Amino acid sequence: MNPPDSAPRPSGTGRVRVGPLLRLAQRRAARTFADALRPLDIEGRHYGVLLNLNAHGPLSQRRLIDLTGGDKSSMVRTVDDLETRGLAVRRPSPTDRRAHAVEITEQGRALFAEASVVADDVAARLLGHMEESDQDLLCTLLERFVAGPEA
Repeated sequence: MNPPDSAPRPSGTGRVRVGPLLRLAQRRAARTFADALRPLDIEGRHYGVLLNLNAHGPLSQRRLIDLTGGDKSSMVRTVDDLETRGLAVRRPSPTDRRAHAVEITEQGRALFAEASVVADDVAARLLGHMEESDQDLLCTLLERFVAGPEA
């Protein structure tokens, strides 16, 4: 019998397991990360936006949706949350009068730095049972998977 949250092991090719395994991995990582971020009063969606603003500078909400895999209504809600907390601001886009660019604030950078320490700790806990070379391989394979062509 499989323990709870473990993927079934069907016979045949490993490809039939990829969807369920990715879903279980995402659920485990998201739950662990959400619990760890709770003391900072942010969620994974907030961290994802701050991560991208910190890495790329001001971005349109459309670009943030593309980078985080979110949707329009949840991105509006997320940016509203960040703005209310003083972690990000919307400014008129320098390249498109009709659009706004979302920009991280100094307060946002400070919280992002704290959250990044939490993220590193969570990653270490989630992957700690694996050899470092396997951790690197997993990340490389996931990056390739994400960057691959649409099915």
